[in-house]
Amino acid sequence: MNHNFRIPCLVMLLALLFGCTKKDKDYQDFTKGGEIVYPGVLSNTDFRPGNLRTKLQWSPSPDPNIKNYLIFWNNGQDSMAVPATSHNPADTLTVVISGLKEYVYSFTLYSVYEKGNRSVPRAINNVRVYGPVYQGGLLNRGYNANNPYQVNADGTVSLHFNKPDTINISTDIRYTDTLGVVRDTLLLPGNNTLVLKDYKSATTVKYQSSYIPVQGSIDTFKVSKFDDFPKIIRTVLCTKSLFQPLLLANDITDAYGWVMQNLWDGSTGEPGFHTPGQTFPQFFTFDMGVQSQLQYFRLWQRSSGLYNYGNPKRFEVWGSQNAPDPSGDWAGWTLLTTFTSVKPSGSPVGTNTQADIDFAAAGEPFIFPETIPQVRYLRFKILETWGATNYFHICELSFYKIDQ
Repeated sequence: MNHNFRIPCLVMLLALLFGCTKKDKDYQDFTKGGEIVYPGVLSNTDFRPGNLRTKLQWSPSPDPNIKNYLIFWNNGQDSMAVPATSHNPADTLTVVISGLKEYVYSFTLYSVYEKGNRSVPRAINNVRVYGPVYQGGLLNRGYNANNPYQVNADGTVSLHFNKPDTINISTDIRYTDTLGVVRDTLLLPGNNTLVLKDYKSATTVKYQSSYIPVQGSIDTFKVSKFDDFPKIIRTVLCTKSLFQPLLLANDITDAYGWVMQNLWDGSTGEPGFHTPGQTFPQFFTFDMGVQSQLQYFRLWQRSSGLYNYGNPKRFEVWGSQNAPDPSGDWAGWTLLTTFTSVKPSGSPVGTNTQADIDFAAAGEPFIFPETIPQVRYLRFKILETWGATNYFHICELSFYKIDQ
């Protein structure tokens, strides 16, 4: 029995000795050349997108033996080494990687010792790089379509824009100044209005906006082209001292000493121009003295019969560039438009509100279509009065032309 027991024990002892010998050999192979030490890991990785490039940033490892940092992307096909210029975790190391495509990338970063030992990897994922596709979708900042500009009393021009996107950086406004020099000025996103102090009338204003794709981007993207701002119309009062009455063969005459010259004497009160009783329509003609691109005019009614009696309600305005035929023939005349006087309150004839009175006192405005030609001679055709009379009266007319 004792002999049989010794044999299994001897086998177990031999197996134990053999196993220990093999493990010692494996360890020696693993540590051949010295013990492996891994560099300290970097932290706080982040990125900033750009135009076909990106900026990566991180906090360095405090490990003083780190020589540089290795960065890999495109599944390891591309790489870059960045020197470890700091070992203070409170600092930030950065690198800009250019020559990228408009794509979403993943980057892998390692801390590296001089002998090549690498740290555990750190990944920066979902790094979006922007480019021409993003730029092609950008639009210039919108202007206020209801009130795109205002010509101010001091001669300056205010441009009105809508509130921009949060990623709008600026809008370049390109215009021509009064000396004929093309200038650029910037409208910042915090402002909706820009005043041009030296804008040259009747010249083109263009605008081009710049954006960043997200806050913190390292590059700014401009819209691919300038857009034209709405045409700015600066108007000036036509020189009334040049006006002269014309009496064509079928034109209406004056009555009661209220002559046509009173229409441009600068006084909006009585007397004005008054006609005798005669079948409608009634015509009167005058020469403005110079050819003008008319924009609008104001008409002052006879205030003692406001929105009543012979104050014109519906009428046509015709224009001509050439001296009219004294016979009164309408050949050569162009119908500029037909106007209808408006009473703000809409109340019946004989009843006027304060709004009606104030509106008429300022001179009722009548705006010409933008498409009318330049004219020198004007001919009014009165079709109807507020009081349905067979005569009309007007106290003053002021015409405004485009300043060119």
